[in-house]
Amino acid sequence: MSRTYKNLIFTDHALERMRLRRISQAMIASAVQAPDAREKEADGDTKFIKTIQRRPVHVVAHYETDEKKWLVKTVWVRGEDDPMPLWKRILLFPLRLLRGR
Repeated sequence: MSRTYKNLIFTDHALERMRLRRISQAMIASAVQAPDAREKEADGDTKFIKTIQRRPVHVVAHYETDEKKWLVKTVWVRGEDDPMPLWKRILLFPLRLLRGR
Protein backbone atom coordinates (compact mmCIF):
# COMPACT_ATOMS: atom_id res chain seq x y z
CA MET A 1 0.00 0.00 0.00
CA SER A 2 1.14 3.49 -0.75
CA ARG A 3 1.74 6.03 2.00
CA THR A 4 -0.45 8.55 0.13
CA TYR A 5 -3.83 8.19 -1.58
CA LYS A 6 -5.94 11.06 -2.93
CA ASN A 7 -5.97 13.70 -0.16
CA LEU A 8 -4.75 11.25 2.52
CA ILE A 9 -1.40 10.48 4.13
CA PHE A 10 -1.12 7.24 6.12
CA THR A 11 1.07 6.66 9.17
CA ASP A 12 2.90 3.33 9.43
CA HIS A 13 0.51 2.39 12.22
CA ALA A 14 -2.55 3.07 10.04
CA LEU A 15 -1.11 1.05 7.12
CA GLU A 16 -0.38 -1.88 9.44
CA ARG A 17 -3.91 -1.78 10.89
CA MET A 18 -5.45 -1.52 7.42
CA ARG A 19 -3.62 -4.67 6.29
CA LEU A 20 -4.51 -6.54 9.47
CA ARG A 21 -8.17 -5.51 9.36
CA ARG A 22 -8.68 -5.78 5.58
CA ILE A 23 -9.54 -2.10 5.11
CA SER A 24 -8.62 -0.54 1.76
CA GLN A 25 -7.42 2.97 1.04
CA ALA A 26 -10.57 3.50 -1.01
CA MET A 27 -12.69 2.62 2.04
CA ILE A 28 -10.76 5.16 4.12
CA ALA A 29 -11.16 7.83 1.44
CA SER A 30 -14.90 7.16 1.32
CA ALA A 31 -15.20 7.45 5.11
CA VAL A 32 -13.30 10.75 5.19
CA GLN A 33 -15.04 12.30 2.15
CA ALA A 34 -18.62 11.24 2.95
CA PRO A 35 -18.88 10.00 6.56
CA ASP A 36 -22.10 8.81 8.19
CA ALA A 37 -20.85 10.52 11.36
CA ARG A 38 -17.97 12.82 12.22
CA GLU A 39 -16.74 13.50 15.75
CA LYS A 40 -14.15 16.02 16.94
CA GLU A 41 -11.81 14.56 19.55
CA ALA A 42 -10.31 16.46 22.50
CA ASP A 43 -6.79 16.38 20.99
CA GLY A 44 -7.95 18.01 17.75
CA ASP A 45 -8.19 14.80 15.73
CA THR A 46 -11.37 13.90 13.89
CA LYS A 47 -13.05 10.50 13.97
CA PHE A 48 -14.92 9.56 10.80
CA ILE A 49 -17.43 6.71 10.87
CA LYS A 50 -18.95 5.13 7.78
CA THR A 51 -20.67 1.80 7.22
CA ILE A 52 -19.12 0.15 4.16
CA GLN A 53 -20.24 -3.32 3.08
CA ARG A 54 -22.10 -3.69 6.42
CA ARG A 55 -18.84 -2.94 8.31
CA PRO A 56 -18.75 0.18 10.55
CA VAL A 57 -15.35 1.61 9.60
CA HIS A 58 -13.77 4.08 12.04
CA VAL A 59 -10.95 6.40 10.96
CA VAL A 60 -9.01 8.78 13.21
CA ALA A 61 -7.23 11.53 11.30
CA HIS A 62 -5.78 14.99 11.72
CA TYR A 63 -6.00 17.68 9.04
CA GLU A 64 -2.55 18.93 8.02
CA THR A 65 -3.17 22.53 6.92
CA ASP A 66 0.31 22.94 5.37
CA GLU A 67 -0.21 19.97 3.04
CA LYS A 68 -3.99 20.31 2.78
CA LYS A 69 -4.33 16.58 3.44
CA TRP A 70 -5.66 14.31 6.16
CA LEU A 71 -3.06 12.38 8.17
CA VAL A 72 -4.72 9.03 8.92
CA LYS A 73 -3.50 7.82 12.33
CA THR A 74 -5.50 4.62 12.87
CA VAL A 75 -8.46 2.64 11.53
CA TRP A 76 -10.67 -0.17 12.82
CA VAL A 77 -14.02 -1.86 12.30
CA ARG A 78 -16.34 -1.63 15.30
CA GLY A 79 -17.36 -5.06 16.55
CA GLU A 80 -14.66 -7.02 14.72
CA ASP A 81 -11.75 -8.59 16.56
CA ASP A 82 -8.34 -8.50 14.93
CA PRO A 83 -7.53 -11.79 13.21
CA MET A 84 -5.07 -14.01 15.03
CA PRO A 85 -1.62 -14.06 13.39
CA LEU A 86 -0.76 -17.23 11.45
CA TRP A 87 2.15 -18.12 13.76
CA LYS A 88 -0.16 -18.03 16.76
CA ARG A 89 -2.82 -20.15 15.03
CA ILE A 90 -0.17 -22.74 14.19
CA LEU A 91 1.13 -22.83 17.76
CA LEU A 92 -2.36 -23.14 19.24
CA PHE A 93 -3.62 -25.72 16.74
CA PRO A 94 -2.57 -28.78 18.82
CA LEU A 95 -4.32 -27.36 21.88
CA ARG A 96 -7.52 -26.81 19.90
CA LEU A 97 -7.37 -30.41 18.68
CA LEU A 98 -7.03 -31.66 22.25
CA ARG A 99 -10.00 -29.59 23.37
CA GLY A 100 -12.10 -30.75 20.45
CA ARG A 101 -12.64 -27.35 18.87
